[in-house]
Amino acid sequence: MNISSGVCSIPYRSQSFNTIAAIFIFLLSSVSMAGNGLVLLSFATCSHLRIQKGSFFVANLAISDFLCSVYVMLPCILCLIHNSYCVTGVACRVHAVVNSTFFTCSNMSIAAINIDRAIAVNRPFEYRNLVTSFRVKIVIAYIWFHCLCLASIAGFADWVSFVDWELMCTPEWSKENSAYAITAATLSFFLPSFLLLVSNISIVYAIRKSRIVVFQNRTIAGGNGHQLGIKSNTKTLRSLYFLVLAHFICVPSYYITKIGSAIIGKNIIIDGFCLAPVGLLFTAAAINPFIYALLRKDHRQAFLNTLQMVFDKFKATYTYLFGNSMKEME
Repeated sequence: MNISSGVCSIPYRSQSFNTIAAIFIFLLSSVSMAGNGLVLLSFATCSHLRIQKGSFFVANLAISDFLCSVYVMLPCILCLIHNSYCVTGVACRVHAVVNSTFFTCSNMSIAAINIDRAIAVNRPFEYRNLVTSFRVKIVIAYIWFHCLCLASIAGFADWVSFVDWELMCTPEWSKENSAYAITAATLSFFLPSFLLLVSNISIVYAIRKSRIVVFQNRTIAGGNGHQLGIKSNTKTLRSLYFLVLAHFICVPSYYITKIGSAIIGKNIIIDGFCLAPVGLLFTAAAINPFIYALLRKDHRQAFLNTLQMVFDKFKATYTYLFGNSMKEME
């Protein structure tokens, strides 16, 4: 089932419309690859981030968003440029499974980040025992298993098709496979969003009980241990709230459109706004890393250190290849 109508259908889209959309998605893809790539590089090079167990969920979110920018956004750009279905047959099935896996993994990773922060705020003295390296790895492994299995069902059952307004092959949600559609909608969107909301409600409740919260924080220089620290809840948790706000602005429109189109049996998007849901979904992947880089002190410092390291490496390579041309000119 290929649900489309009006300008949302490939034959009706003008070349100028496709060009503008392709440039926009290319910019989002570039920003997403750069931002998430720097987050992963920071995680790999900064030992203090790897000591914080919750940072593994941030890295997992960066992985899913980075892969989305490469394997999802770039093929969408090709589709817009050629104004045709770029993937068919078995390749379409594989691409649909990959797309769905990355989208769901991003949602589940955001939920895991929020749950981790809720535990840190509500159970500060038990945090080290509750959130261990082994349990974090188990949760991350489950997230990928959860997402891959959910997407693979549609692939094996051939419930996939190229959807014009999504610009990609995607699992079908329709009345014909209503059981799968309900399960997929629940596990890929409603469950992560519910966990996200519950976690933040518990955090808000804890904040209302006290002006400051106690949480696990690494403060010992040299890097061998942890100690309990106390910090202002406003500065500590504001990045979390921005991430939640970005999630509920950018993500629901895609899933609501997908669910509504499945129920009604036709595209429910107003002509001219057909790429808005998928554009907002891609925007979330692009802005997530910068929310952490700009609003969390530990990630911001690691981000800046990584940028400095990259700049120094580039400068050293340039000097090795071309010499110090500026000094020579002087």
